[in-house]
Amino acid sequence: MKIKKLIQYSIVLIFIIVSAYSDEIEFEAENLKIANNGNLIFAFNSKTKIPDNQLEIKSKNVEYYKDKNIVKFINDVTLYDFKNNIEIKTDNLIYKKNLDLIFSSGKTNFDVKDKYIIQSENIYLDRNSKQIYGNEKTSINDFENNLYVLEEQFNIDLIRDIIKSKKSTIIDSKNNKYIFEDLVINLNNNEIAGKEIKVEFEKSYFGNKQNDPLLKGRSAYSNENELKIYKAVFSTCNIINKKCRGWELNSKEFNHDKQKKIFEYKDSWLKIFNLKTIYLPYFNHPDPTVKRKTGFLTPSYKTSESFGTSINFPYFKVLDIDKDITFNPRYYADKSFLLQNEYRQVLNKSKITSDFGFLIGEAGTKGHLFYNIIGRFDDNKSYELNLEGVKGDNYLKNHNLKDNSSLIDNENLLLSNLNLDWNFQDSQFNTSFKIYEDLSRGYHDRHQYVFPEFNFIKNISVPEEYNGNFVFDTYGYNSVYDTNVKENVLINNFHFETNDVINSSGVVTKFDFLLKNANSYAENSLDFKDNENYEIFETIKIDNHFPLIKKNKKHTYYLNPRSSLRYSPNGNTDISEKDFILNYNNAFALDRIGVNSQVEGGASLTLGLEFKKNDEKFGNILDFRLGNVIKPNKDYKLPTKSKLNETRSDIFGDLKFKLNEYIMLGYSFSYDRDFDFSNLDSINLGLGANNFISEFNYYTENHDFGNEENIKNSTKYLIDDENSIKFSTSKDLKDDFTEYYNLIYEYKTDCISLNLSYNKTFYSDGNSEPDNTLSFLIKIIPFTELGVPNIGNMINK
Repeated sequence: MKIKKLIQYSIVLIFIIVSAYSDEIEFEAENLKIANNGNLIFAFNSKTKIPDNQLEIKSKNVEYYKDKNIVKFINDVTLYDFKNNIEIKTDNLIYKKNLDLIFSSGKTNFDVKDKYIIQSENIYLDRNSKQIYGNEKTSINDFENNLYVLEEQFNIDLIRDIIKSKKSTIIDSKNNKYIFEDLVINLNNNEIAGKEIKVEFEKSYFGNKQNDPLLKGRSAYSNENELKIYKAVFSTCNIINKKCRGWELNSKEFNHDKQKKIFEYKDSWLKIFNLKTIYLPYFNHPDPTVKRKTGFLTPSYKTSESFGTSINFPYFKVLDIDKDITFNPRYYADKSFLLQNEYRQVLNKSKITSDFGFLIGEAGTKGHLFYNIIGRFDDNKSYELNLEGVKGDNYLKNHNLKDNSSLIDNENLLLSNLNLDWNFQDSQFNTSFKIYEDLSRGYHDRHQYVFPEFNFIKNISVPEEYNGNFVFDTYGYNSVYDTNVKENVLINNFHFETNDVINSSGVVTKFDFLLKNANSYAENSLDFKDNENYEIFETIKIDNHFPLIKKNKKHTYYLNPRSSLRYSPNGNTDISEKDFILNYNNAFALDRIGVNSQVEGGASLTLGLEFKKNDEKFGNILDFRLGNVIKPNKDYKLPTKSKLNETRSDIFGDLKFKLNEYIMLGYSFSYDRDFDFSNLDSINLGLGANNFISEFNYYTENHDFGNEENIKNSTKYLIDDENSIKFSTSKDLKDDFTEYYNLIYEYKTDCISLNLSYNKTFYSDGNSEPDNTLSFLIKIIPFTELGVPNIGNMINK
């Protein structure tokens, strides 16, 4: 029985080949049915060939109407047009042989080989005129990842590869969207022409995901070299909850030069909040694909009491693929001229940055040079070279050159140095040669020479049963400063630190052992004894803490008592005058006195208590820490300010308390050891409700710590998502004078920023006049900024 069924099944699979030679249509089908006196032929699972027209069609069903010379193909239809190199896939296709016309109803896929793929419905292919056309929405994908969406009536000329459509959308490979009316596309040379263009750029195309960049115009023309739009409007602003865009540029002609990669605008008006503000006969900027482009940068206007009005016209120049320079000329009203330049170059294993310039004016010629190179010799060795030089002690400060430089970070202290670094798997070596120049000091005492200075660190393997880490490091330098002060220092540290050990009761213990060898040769030094000195210091420190935790439904409580016992039989020399404040953050550190060449002498016990309360809803709502240092004997050599020289130090600690989601309190303190007075109090109060944020800081040092008291406030009110007002002030309570007021109003969106600020600075010495500044700044993001740093000075002048 099985053999019989297998034979029957095999017979069914044998194709029945029938040829209809009268019309040159050939069928290869599993089954064939003829009706209507031979005028109607049905074929099933057929491969249909029309040799004269170079067509081959596969389908589940075929209906051939001989009298009309029309063939219908139904279900899983694939048509191969060898003449036009086209493949069509659909479920319903009609071929009118007399007209050589193909019509596909329903969803259809056209594959025009090596050119593009068309997806549409109810689409025609006229093989005589070589036209594809239809009225339904159609999408075309080319092989450069561009998508053409033809919304309404369209026509594709296969001979010239020209597409015409009443309404169309083009989405390029960067997801930018171009919407046209009456579009004409020449796919051979990529020429595009259309009316009423609207370009919707990808939101982050100009660097901000909050943007909604738009370019539109009356008509447009594009080819491989340029895109021209006439009567264009351009903006990057979104209009979420706004009546109009923050800014837009209305231009008679817009041109995107695709070769030079720039956007050009001709005969334009800049509109801010829909009001015409600035007329620009010509304006250009690099397109967003450009990272570096030669051209003028944002100009700026400044005023100062000393030099009056000045105008900057910076210019960026690309010198090559790996180097560029920025020229920043500044013209002063007194006819002085300052030129500041920044040169950058990237090499194979290094990067060079330099800032150099000069000033020519009535006060003479001044100048500066800052040079930096960072590089690597290989994966393990690197270097850095800095050169800093200035002619004119107040030159950097008076002209605010730091504001325009990535290298100038200090207007008084210059540092020229060479750093060499070696990094290996278990060690590293760093060395440097340094020259400091303090421009605020006299010529003979302004230089300090430190060379060499080096540091070597080595992690030494120890047996696993030691349960710890052993590190050797050596540090040294040779320094000359203040004309006749010399210091030669070499310090060797042997430090063993165990891992945490937890006993059966839950107490966590850790041991530190430090052996320090300090060697020095000094002349006239305040930090080291004259002539040769050799010291060996030992320290042992044992840390214990006992973490406890308690939980209930709403809160989790943490309690952590701590102790740190340390002992050094031959510790520090006299550092009693060192300005050192003991607090909870440094109290348990091995090197808490902050002197690299010494250790804290004698014995001491540091006690600490930490308490935390965590709320399930608000998180950490209470954090309190309290500490004290106890010593068996007084030690006059240790810092007096922190009471480390006494048998008991000050009582120090801090508190953080979150009352609710609107109020937070922070408090740091250092009380006299007998609670007679407070040496330090620092209170921070944070208030926040809805759109209101305010922070107060009160700080005072009294009695043993000094005589200082001040209060600061910073308050910000967010009017809405775009408007805010900020106020800040600082007052010296000891001398009873206000240091400054700052009041700032800011309007900021994704594309425009308006800033109006008032600053008033007071002086307590009576030698300087108070300073008043009212400033206005508007930023057109991402292109330019316009503003007046001091409106009052400009009006007066």
